[in-house]
Amino acid sequence: MIRPLCPFVARFFRLAQGEPAAPAFLDADGHLLAPRALVAQQSELLAELYGRLKLPHRPVVLSLANGPALVAHFLALRSLGHPVALADTTAPYPELARVATALGAGALVANMERLEKGQELMPPGVGVERQDTKPVPFPKGTAVFKLSSGSTGEPQAFAAAAAQLYADAVHIFSTMGLQRSDRTLAAIPLTHSYGLGSCLVPLLVWGTPLVLPSCNLPAALAHTLAVAKVQHFPAVPAMVRALASLPDLPPWPALRVCLTAGAPLTPRDAAAFFAATGHKPHVFYGSSECGGITYDRTDACPHQEGAVGTPLDGVRVDVVDEEGNPLPAGTEGRVRVRSRAVVLGAVPPLADAKVLTPGCFLTGDAGFFDDQGVLHLTGRLSEVVNVAGKKVHPEEVRRVLEALPGVLSAAVVGVPDPHRGQVLGAVLAVAPQAGLTVHKVISYCRSRLAPYKVPRKVALVPELPLTARGKVAKRDLLALLNGKKTPAER
Repeated sequence: MIRPLCPFVARFFRLAQGEPAAPAFLDADGHLLAPRALVAQQSELLAELYGRLKLPHRPVVLSLANGPALVAHFLALRSLGHPVALADTTAPYPELARVATALGAGALVANMERLEKGQELMPPGVGVERQDTKPVPFPKGTAVFKLSSGSTGEPQAFAAAAAQLYADAVHIFSTMGLQRSDRTLAAIPLTHSYGLGSCLVPLLVWGTPLVLPSCNLPAALAHTLAVAKVQHFPAVPAMVRALASLPDLPPWPALRVCLTAGAPLTPRDAAAFFAATGHKPHVFYGSSECGGITYDRTDACPHQEGAVGTPLDGVRVDVVDEEGNPLPAGTEGRVRVRSRAVVLGAVPPLADAKVLTPGCFLTGDAGFFDDQGVLHLTGRLSEVVNVAGKKVHPEEVRRVLEALPGVLSAAVVGVPDPHRGQVLGAVLAVAPQAGLTVHKVISYCRSRLAPYKVPRKVALVPELPLTARGKVAKRDLLALLNGKKTPAER
């Protein structure tokens, strides 16, 4: 038996001992894929393997797809006291290496083909690679790092203790009326903050069974929702939109709670989904820094544009002015969250210390409360781009682009997109003799950035448009990316 240094490990092993045959994972047809006992046994074997490797007692970056292997590796690493940084499964090796450096991680764990010098573990195809990094200070008690992009474009991590992650799951389940035995469709990444609070933590502490679809294509999701008798469906707007477009959808009589987060859900898409399925997609608003914030508890569909519901049980939300004073209903200000789920801190520390304080998170979102206590979001106060719920700082992408031979300078902005909320657009000043094309630029980015960080719109120009003060003119960038003339060209 491995040492349960982490509450998640101790709790999951008690569940496995009490009901060893109970499902941890079900397949797309609702059949048993992995019982709790099997996952626990795999984690014990992995803990022995990791122990023999004598990894430095530092964070480990874990980047695996949803499934028993991800959970077994997570439990094994936590049983040995390693804080685990959950990384996107689509991130290429250079990005994983940057995360490891930022956190002082001692190793990467991913599929072998994504590692340069990996040592194979189990199951076959999964390996570990040591990282020669310098130790980086992080908050005491850190169990998990939730990854994002920092204000400088470098990897940013939010350090969370087990108690904070547990509090987030409690807030979510209490507010949404979920049962611990509810079959939950694990279509969102468990490595993302949304999947962590809605899927992974409930599995570890309550044994909530996770159902794995064969893939995330809409027909496959519709099949699994029906055949596997899914009761809880944490979705993203793109899934809602795609499912609503399918003809002859099968009924989902077992489904009780469908929610969507990660990006804005338009009232049009919500109405189409309700008309096609008879189920309302409830808007859920949250953040890596504090977990769930608000939820639309009502049955009215569609919701109002920008409305994200009322605060979760156990979460206090207010809208404040620049001095931190609460504002009355109807007055726009900055959204502030107080909760037991607020993370311990950020690595590296945030430039503005007021953003994260014990139990309190000052978001980068602007909004207001209406007279019914519903929060309405009106925009972002920061430059971070929200691509289908995944945060990207343009600075990170700009630096990658400017390393491409022939690129003189680059500017990256968020461009509104009806499907993803925002996508990245890049305008590059290129040398005439470089021979660069849009296709070459995108191919270059795909080899160095996760797919959601790759610009969807690219414009090549002799020089970047600048304001009279020498700053990049964002309005002109958007005009170029949309194929329009800039004011200087008119």
